[in-house]
Amino acid sequence: MKMKIMVIYNDTSGKNEGEKIAKDFKEFAKNNKDIEKIILQVTNPDVDEKKILQKANDHQIDTLVVIGGDGTVHHVVRMFQETIDQYKVGLIPGGTVNNLARVLEIPLNQKEAFQVIVNQHTRKIDYGKVNDDVMISTVTVGILADTASKVSQEEKQKYGPLAFTKRFFRILFKRRKYPLSIQTEDDFWQGKAHLVMITMTNSVGGFTQFDASATPDDGQMHITIIPKLQFFRFIYNIPRIFKGQFHKIPGVTYFSAHKAILKPLTDEKKIVTRTDGDPTDDLPVELKVVHQKLEIFTPPTE
Repeated sequence: MKMKIMVIYNDTSGKNEGEKIAKDFKEFAKNNKDIEKIILQVTNPDVDEKKILQKANDHQIDTLVVIGGDGTVHHVVRMFQETIDQYKVGLIPGGTVNNLARVLEIPLNQKEAFQVIVNQHTRKIDYGKVNDDVMISTVTVGILADTASKVSQEEKQKYGPLAFTKRFFRILFKRRKYPLSIQTEDDFWQGKAHLVMITMTNSVGGFTQFDASATPDDGQMHITIIPKLQFFRFIYNIPRIFKGQFHKIPGVTYFSAHKAILKPLTDEKKIVTRTDGDPTDDLPVELKVVHQKLEIFTPPTE
């Protein structure tokens, strides 16, 4: 069956080149015998999602090609979440970090990413639910979430990942800790933490060796709790970090789960969360894994 493709691009992601990349992909693939149609669709806060869904239905779209970073992938999966398992999804990296693309070894070079899509080799991976929202890659609670909330889109476009560094250390020096509890089907933790990370893959922020025990299709979310960030301790443990053994650093708590509930221990201050780089609900939140319901075009494994 020939593919019917909707190319969805975010005109606020990365360096605002989404429309150009979309047109380049359409030109690249226009004579491919396995493609019946390609339609282009912009997405941003001003575009009605219901109209996008209706357009996909009217054109009998079976393939979604997403141009942008993790936030754009997140947005598209959330928009199509009721039927996402009926689509194949192509990624053309165009964001700041492109964490999911790196995990799946999708080339950051655009023409090479185009070729991955037209080759039509796919892999089914997990995604998560965060209340009524979705999680593609990472949920952060604590210092990283507060850091991301302070960084503007303009700063991300201008400085890339370095935009987070200055803000991160400013917040770290304030020594704020976040009182919360985490309940899973097998584990329970409560206390004050500088940072909690919940990941769907082996990667955080484009660092693909963060957790050597995790894969994108293992049916688990991986929860890392850091009660106290100590700079010199992490410098000392750099060898462990580069071996994907971050969770084995003394003082770090780590467990995996299919479901989890995160709650604040006090109502005095709200505790924000960030999912795939964008703001989501304040605590409490309920998370669960949707196992292998996201089919992504990837390079074939050797």
